[in-house]
Amino acid sequence: MTLERADGTKSVVTPWFPVALRLRGRRCLVVGTGDEAQKRVRALAEAGAEVLSVALFNPSDLEGVWLAVLADRDGEAADRMARECETRRIFFCAVDDPRVGSYSHLALARAGNVVVAIGTNGEAPALARRLRELFQELFERAGLARFAERHAELRRSTRSEDRRAVLGAHVEGVRVAGELVLPHDDAPHRDDDE
Repeated sequence: MTLERADGTKSVVTPWFPVALRLRGRRCLVVGTGDEAQKRVRALAEAGAEVLSVALFNPSDLEGVWLAVLADRDGEAADRMARECETRRIFFCAVDDPRVGSYSHLALARAGNVVVAIGTNGEAPALARRLRELFQELFERAGLARFAERHAELRRSTRSEDRRAVLGAHVEGVRVAGELVLPHDDAPHRDDDE
């Protein structure tokens, strides 16, 4: 897929395939120190993963791991972990370094069992975070978690051959009203060399 950037240049973008992983009971590794590492540890633990958190990477830490995260911004460590994880077929993400890794974290807005994931291929995490905040506010104002639970109850109590019609009718009135407003892009651009 080719993406045209704001400055008119084009770049080839490899599309990512979004999935939701069931990590309960699976071993995951978080490498790093500080708030970002702790945030990743909490998120993985909330998903039921068995989390090993270490300050520095050692290849032996990958034993039995399904997924690994480097939370510190360290290009050399990212390259080393990427190679080791690729060899072992372990999903790997280096936070804030989209040039390496086999997955990226998505910004998640949740309302009960409803989860909306927003990704930017690792290129615009602040935008993904802001969109997540907007969706989260929208979900809370609408009472989506309660609606989704009632919908799930309706699904459980409806015969499978009737579900498509009954559940379709139940969600027919769901809509989003309004528009997404973006600021004018007149912010100064800076070169990486500055």
